Amino acid sequence: MSGQGHQRFGHLDRQLDIKGRFSLPVNWRPPSGENLYFLKVKVEGLPCLRVLSQAAFDRKLRDIEGTPDATSAQRDRARGILYGNSTEASVSEQGKLTIPKALAEGQGMTLPGAVHVIGRGELFEIYTPENGAAVEAAEEKARGDDPVLASMLGF
Repeated sequence: MSGQGHQRFGHLDRQLDIKGRFSLPVNWRPPSGENLYFLKVKVEGLPCLRVLSQAAFDRKLRDIEGTPDATSAQRDRARGILYGNSTEASVSEQGKLTIPKALAEGQGMTLPGAVHVIGRGELFEIYTPENGAAVEAAEEKARGDDPVLASMLGF
């Protein structure tokens, strides 16, 4: 996986302060001067903030452009939806990422309050603690119910 940028692993429990800030581990932070992008999504039907690196965001745009059976109107609409559901962010020199209050509250988070963060390789996801636990349970169930998935993972 080298050459793919920073990889985020594992699960973290963090506390948002009154301004929506929380500390990222050093190995989760983007290179200096590189932005991150919050993307409002649903995972397992639950609200989530997906945090994309610059490379992942750019790749998403390239994927839109490269969709062979899409019309130019569909590509324009997809780009608009992507940009409309994204918020640019940066990590402070102290390693803190700030979720804007309206964005956090729109995803069910409270300021101050707890969040659950799941590493997904080049990106990571931020949930309320309850939604994070529900997503983890759904993934565990999928592993138990899907022998192909279980075989691919090997655990």
